[in-house]
Amino acid sequence: MTDMTNRMPSRELQEHLWVFPMDYPIKLIGLAGEELRQAVNDIFLKHFPEFDGSTMTVTPSRTGKYHSVTAQLRFIELEQVHAVYADLAACPLIKTAL
Repeated sequence: MTDMTNRMPSRELQEHLWVFPMDYPIKLIGLAGEELRQAVNDIFLKHFPEFDGSTMTVTPSRTGKYHSVTAQLRFIELEQVHAVYADLAACPLIKTAL
């Protein structure tokens, strides 16, 4: 999990256990609105040019203040994981990445 408050990735990832390529379900929580969906889609397209934004699911929170965005990504190497999470952490609309 990445704590977007301090924008530093958690070191609990146990990266030595990961086998690439791998399919990885990612879930983000951010401020509600189309801007969040577009920002996430843009980040994913930067790292995965074949990414189809229509495969993302967006679920509003109970209060409607936040949206969760879920997608399935295929990572080829560890550096790709770090690059995606760095871009997600830099996005002010995203509060948490799981």
